Amino acid sequence: MATVIFKATEECNARCIYCDVVHKTAHGPTTMPQATLELFFSRVNEFLKQRPDERLEIIWHGGEPLLLGPAYFEQAWEFQQKHCSQTADRIKHELQSNLTLFRKEFSPIFRKLGIGAIGTSFESIDGLRGLGPERDSRGYNKKFLEAIKLVEAEGFGWSLIYVVTKPALADPLGIFQFLVNLSPRGGFMFNPVLLYGNKLEHLRVTAEEYADFLGTILPVWWANREDLPDIRPFSYLARNVAGDVKGLMCGDSGQCAYSHINLLPDGTLSHCGRSGDWGLLNYGTIFDKTFVEAFADPQRAVLLSRNDVLPQTDCKGCPYWKICHGGCPLDAWSVAGSYLHKGEWCQSMKKFIGKYLAPLVKGDY
Repeated sequence: MATVIFKATEECNARCIYCDVVHKTAHGPTTMPQATLELFFSRVNEFLKQRPDERLEIIWHGGEPLLLGPAYFEQAWEFQQKHCSQTADRIKHELQSNLTLFRKEFSPIFRKLGIGAIGTSFESIDGLRGLGPERDSRGYNKKFLEAIKLVEAEGFGWSLIYVVTKPALADPLGIFQFLVNLSPRGGFMFNPVLLYGNKLEHLRVTAEEYADFLGTILPVWWANREDLPDIRPFSYLARNVAGDVKGLMCGDSGQCAYSHINLLPDGTLSHCGRSGDWGLLNYGTIFDKTFVEAFADPQRAVLLSRNDVLPQTDCKGCPYWKICHGGCPLDAWSVAGSYLHKGEWCQSMKKFIGKYLAPLVKGDY
C-alpha cells in the first residue's frame, strides 16, 4: 500500500518544544488552498487508475489538521467523490491529531471518510507540550483529556505516541503507568526525541539511554502483556525476535523507498514527513509531477540500495538486520550526512534486544 503523508496545514494551536514544524520558516501557504486540495484528489485518482492493484493510504497530518474545521474535510470528501468515483474503494484515510480541538461536528465527516480511529500524542511532563507560544501544558492536558472522552463517546478508537526526552529518563515506570492508565484502545508507542538541526540538548537522549529506558519498563510489560493493549516497540519487537518477522515500522522495514510520499500545503512533494520538515528528498510539486512520477523519482534508488550496502558495511554480521535494516534513512542522514549508513538509533535497538528482550523471549514466547 502506498502512503501519502498529507499535510493540508502546518498551522497548529500547540507549540511542542521538539516539533520540527514549529521551527520551520514558511515559504508558501501554511494551509492548502482548495484548488490544490482538488488537484490532490485528481492526482490520487490518476495514480490509482494507472496502478489498478494498488491501494493508497492518506494520513492527514500537520500541524494540527483539526484546525481546518469540518467544512474542509467535507470539501475533501466532495472532491474525492468528484474525482475518484471509480477508485475510492482503494483509498484509506487516517488522521493524526493532538485532539484538543475535537468536537462532535467532526464525527459525521470522519465516518464518511472511513476514519475509525485517531492517532495522537501526549506528554505528562510540564513545559514540553502545550497550547500557544507559552506552551500552556495545563490547558492542553485539560482539553486533551476532555477530548478523548468525547472521541470514545462518538465511537472512535485512538492510540498515542509518547516522545521520550531527557526528563523522562528519571521515571520510566511512572510514565509507563500513567500511559497505561489512560487506556487508549489502540495502545501506545514510545519514540525517542528526534533533534535534527535543533540545539535542544537538554532534551536529547542517547541511543544507550533510550535502550535503558525501554529496558526498565520491559519486565512490567512482559509480566502483563496478555492484559495490556498493543504497546510498541515491545509487542512488535517481541514477535519479531521470536521469529515472526513481519509488521515492522516504516523506519525499520527497509521498504520505504517506493512506498511513501509527503505533500505540503504549498504542493511540494518529498519523501516523508521528516524529509519535508528537514528540506530533504524534494520530488518536485503536485503541479508539475504526477504521483506515479514522484513515486519513481530517481532519488529514491539510494534508499533502496541500503539493503545491499549496509549488510556489507555498517550492519555486517548484525543478528538483528531483519528487524532493523539499519534503521530509518533519515536518522542516518542526521548523523552522517548520507543515507548509506545505519541510523543513530541502531545501537539502542541492538542493546535493547540483546540485553533486555532476547533473554525474556528465548524459550518463553
